[in-house]
Amino acid sequence: MTTQIWHQVIRHGIEDVVDNPHVLELLRHWQTARMAPRRPSMAMFHAGRWPELYPRLMLLRREGDEFVYGHYGTEIARYSQGDMTGRKVSDFGGRLSAFFLDTYLDALAHDQPIYTVHVSDRSIAVFTWERLILPLDSQDGEDWLLVYGHPLQMRHQLLESVLDATSDALLALRRVHDAQGADLGWMVLMINPAFTEMFGIVSRALVGHLVHETLADWAALNVEAECLLTMASATPRAVTRVLLTSQNLLRYLDIQIRPLKDGVVVSLTDATDLHEAQKRLRHLATTDALTGLANRREFDEQLHLEVQRACRSGEPLTLVMADIDAFKAYNDHCGHAAGDDCLRQFALILKSVFARELDVVARYGGEEFAVLLPGTGAEGALNLTERLLQRLQREAMPHPASPVATMVTASFGIAAFGARAVDDEIHLLRRADGALYQAKQTGRNRACLAG
Repeated sequence: MTTQIWHQVIRHGIEDVVDNPHVLELLRHWQTARMAPRRPSMAMFHAGRWPELYPRLMLLRREGDEFVYGHYGTEIARYSQGDMTGRKVSDFGGRLSAFFLDTYLDALAHDQPIYTVHVSDRSIAVFTWERLILPLDSQDGEDWLLVYGHPLQMRHQLLESVLDATSDALLALRRVHDAQGADLGWMVLMINPAFTEMFGIVSRALVGHLVHETLADWAALNVEAECLLTMASATPRAVTRVLLTSQNLLRYLDIQIRPLKDGVVVSLTDATDLHEAQKRLRHLATTDALTGLANRREFDEQLHLEVQRACRSGEPLTLVMADIDAFKAYNDHCGHAAGDDCLRQFALILKSVFARELDVVARYGGEEFAVLLPGTGAEGALNLTERLLQRLQREAMPHPASPVATMVTASFGIAAFGARAVDDEIHLLRRADGALYQAKQTGRNRACLAG
């Protein structure tokens, strides 16, 4: 499959779509000089008449279905990286030479100017060229073409536009040394607008300067070692950093470091919104919607982790299981809305008593709750649970259908991990649940310790 090079060809209404004054001047001169049915003469387009344009002009003589360059402008030669004077158009080779030959023959066949724009596949500096093709006659009757060629878009301009448009902050660095060879650090080669916006700086304050001396956040980014490794190994690296902004907000940055010759390009993506969204999703996935406590799934994961940690460290770990007494009767008598309020209030009391950051307080299911107490032994857990029973008595939430008391009460089962020679999370749960069952069977509104 042959891929056609992109081009645009305009045969009519050129003056309506082109704003290059040189193109319009040449076009008007050609139209004025033309005496139908003859084309304008070559003599009217000699070098002395257009000295400022001569470096951008080409003269081509037709030889059958081929064209030979009689003049090749110096500016065109500079951008094309070669002088084609005396050579044939087909010497270009590839798709461009076929495109040139087609448009040149078209201009002569119809005796009309043609304006073209095409992508350059030769020049490393030019991305697109614009050309005006004008058919001419010579005194000896040969067919000639005058072609005006000019870079329409430079590759560096296109690159700058892309860099300006990207939302990632970009920083290009080169490792520099003094005259004695001493390492000075990283000199800033380029930054884009997204970088200046992210760090609240202006480009002239950094470009050409040492980054560690002019970018206040360079040390906080902590990518010096990664940049050196990337340059030495020519292998890209990726890291994540968290910065504290001047507004005391955390900014999460995903950083890509890619090698350059004697330097690196550092690309920073602000992933704060994504990180916060992930935190919100994590919160939704691990939180009981009614009470705001951890849900059963989160509790199971934390139980597994804490049991493993206790096995490694030998530190105490205690599990407390709680159940609101006669909660079904409360729901039936007071209604489900009141039941929900009761669950929320009980959850607040749990959190107020088991208040350490490392404590895991969860709604285990229905009116049943579970509390993991890392670093706390059975005696400490029992004291906390007794305090919770007293707190429930002080709150005195009415329970008109309770067979235990006139207020909401709860039963608790407590089990310490490692109390038996063979223990794991399943046995720990079973023993705490057994202790809870014992508390219910012996009158409720109390705490029982397993074993």
